Amino acid sequence: MTISDDRAARLAIDEINLADPDFWLRDDYHDALTVLRDERPISWHEHPESGKGFWAFLDHADIAAVTQDWKNYSSKYGMRVHHDWGTGQLRPGTGVFIEMDPPEHTANRKNVSVGFTPRQIRRMDEYIRAQARRIVARYSAGDEIDFVAEISADLPIQIVCDLMGVPDADRPYMLELSNKTVGDQDPEYGVSTDEGAHATRALREYGVALAAERRANPEEDLISSIARFEVGGELCPPEMIGGYFALLVAAGNETTRTAISHGMHAFTLFPEERRRFLADPVGLQHTAAEEIVRWATPVRHMGRVLEHDYEYKGFQMRKWQKAAVWYAASNRDPAVFENPFRFDIGRDPNPHQSFGAGGPHFCMGANLARREIWMLFQELFARFPESEVVAEPVKLRSIHVNGIKSMKVVLR
Repeated sequence: MTISDDRAARLAIDEINLADPDFWLRDDYHDALTVLRDERPISWHEHPESGKGFWAFLDHADIAAVTQDWKNYSSKYGMRVHHDWGTGQLRPGTGVFIEMDPPEHTANRKNVSVGFTPRQIRRMDEYIRAQARRIVARYSAGDEIDFVAEISADLPIQIVCDLMGVPDADRPYMLELSNKTVGDQDPEYGVSTDEGAHATRALREYGVALAAERRANPEEDLISSIARFEVGGELCPPEMIGGYFALLVAAGNETTRTAISHGMHAFTLFPEERRRFLADPVGLQHTAAEEIVRWATPVRHMGRVLEHDYEYKGFQMRKWQKAAVWYAASNRDPAVFENPFRFDIGRDPNPHQSFGAGGPHFCMGANLARREIWMLFQELFARFPESEVVAEPVKLRSIHVNGIKSMKVVLR
């Protein structure tokens, strides 16, 4: 796939508005991003309804520079540029480490990272493999399924809930709430921004209640560890526990589900890569997982706020203005990736920015996500090696998450 002049011409550069959720439903949005990154790698965009805007960074190198410069570009006001468009003021973030700057971020991230060490993640291998095998074994050759609902949504929610200690009976509820936190821009979900916020509160409240239970009866799970954290010599306060829980459940579920869904679609678009994976599923597992994550770019952007007036490459940015780094553009930057519109499961090196672009906010769950991805496809293709998508995926309307709502797949 390469950009074509006639397709790019469908949308004049002045008409490209990254703040418009409908832009991301276009079939040619990657063409538009290519034009914008080449001609205006830094530009200002405004939401068509609220009039609120942000500086957009699309170039791979610029995104790395912004992400690593937390003294000028702060994370304290939320990771999504649109989370306060319905209000008249800039709101602080949720008070969890992803929405903090150092040194607060460093200390709080350390508390949670104990559950994501390489040793801890390797201990989950057997469980991840068993869950992937269980999911795939439910089906027979010839079955037509909604791959998103039945496979790619199932594995991540099981894994993250097991990590956090959520009982089996409550996991469908966790999935329901998680879906609502990302569906606030999609009318089909019928979820308003307020309802999305309510779902986040419900996740937080569940986490607080579960942590209280674990303080009395600890188990070998991450919520038991979080319940014992100390902040300033005191046990972690309930609002922080709830924030940790909501973040880990929602982020750990939605991003991996999105990557797996796009991975299945990519294997259909590039059947030679599926055959390549079938020939060496273990030897290619690491590079295949990285390429799936690059290709999918589950999170389209991350937001920052200028804490000072600041000039970057001749652009005068003002205090309290927002900025957004667009991984959706940087992960197909030809200055970094050879043939960026080719899905290549042997791509190496693969410096994609889907897990972050350096600095303090690199995704701590990256190793867990990689394992879920490669084990799922190893088990799927071992049983159904000719499986393919048979209808166009239905996209989520969102400027933040590159979600697929449903996707028909025939298992063969």
